[in-house]
Amino acid sequence: MIRNALAPLMLALSACASLPVGTAAGPTATPVQLHQRVGSFAQPTQDGRLAALKAQLDAAKLPYVVEDFAGKRTTGPGHNVVVRTGPETGKAILLTAHYDAVVLPDGKLVDGVVDNAASVVSMIETMQRVAGRTKHPVILLVTDQEELGLVGAKAYVEQHGTANLAAVINADINAYGDTLMHGLNNGAQSTGITKAVRDLCTAEAMSCLDFPQYPPSDDLVFSGAGVPTVSLGFLPKTEAEALKVFLADPAAAMKAKTPMPAILGLIHTANDKIEKVEPATLAAAAEVFTSLVMKLDTDLP
Repeated sequence: MIRNALAPLMLALSACASLPVGTAAGPTATPVQLHQRVGSFAQPTQDGRLAALKAQLDAAKLPYVVEDFAGKRTTGPGHNVVVRTGPETGKAILLTAHYDAVVLPDGKLVDGVVDNAASVVSMIETMQRVAGRTKHPVILLVTDQEELGLVGAKAYVEQHGTANLAAVINADINAYGDTLMHGLNNGAQSTGITKAVRDLCTAEAMSCLDFPQYPPSDDLVFSGAGVPTVSLGFLPKTEAEALKVFLADPAAAMKAKTPMPAILGLIHTANDKIEKVEPATLAAAAEVFTSLVMKLDTDLP
């Protein structure tokens, strides 16, 4: 069950029917509804996952564009999905989360709800809350083929470049637990966005843990192009601490026979099931993403 440490954060943003620009709207879905939406991504095919994503964006009344790219999948092209809100011009705050899942050796697709449908659903909720309330454009990029080598993110950068991006918030593994994890390995240009995350942790009295070496995700494509970037995830505190130790020196950890963090035996396996997803974490992730977007919108020129 979700820990009491999330309680201050869950009260951070209240629902409101009409708010001025510069103030995020409140939740549009309950934690249980968010959980149900995550479960809809458990499909036998990648096309089924894309259909689930489109259905949720349609229900949220968020217009989107599907951008095809050649990619690495033998069954056909990849499909990024792009949602945009806010002003038509200016440098954008880009939100990213991948919706594709891993194919097992037997050819079956894992359910991919922890990795990474939970993040996608929380990002969609965030877009509903910030829509039309920011001075910067806000773009949600839901990438395909992250699991094949960050292919979708690379295709987006090849098509659009990064000159019009002010900051990138990547979400990967946001399904259960009470501790917000964030990476420190996104380059010197990311100092400001890292500070914004730390300030948020302090303001909301959250359990947070930074990682000198964070698991690779789509964030690396954008930070590698010089964009201020942070990657965010949630795990229980003890599991997050174990993952941090393991990633600091995997070879030494294995030599010392340190137990592998539980998350590494969950993702990319048939164990990635909806039963692992905690509704309260989905709501907490949406609160964090929303608060960070609004803070960056205020702080960035």
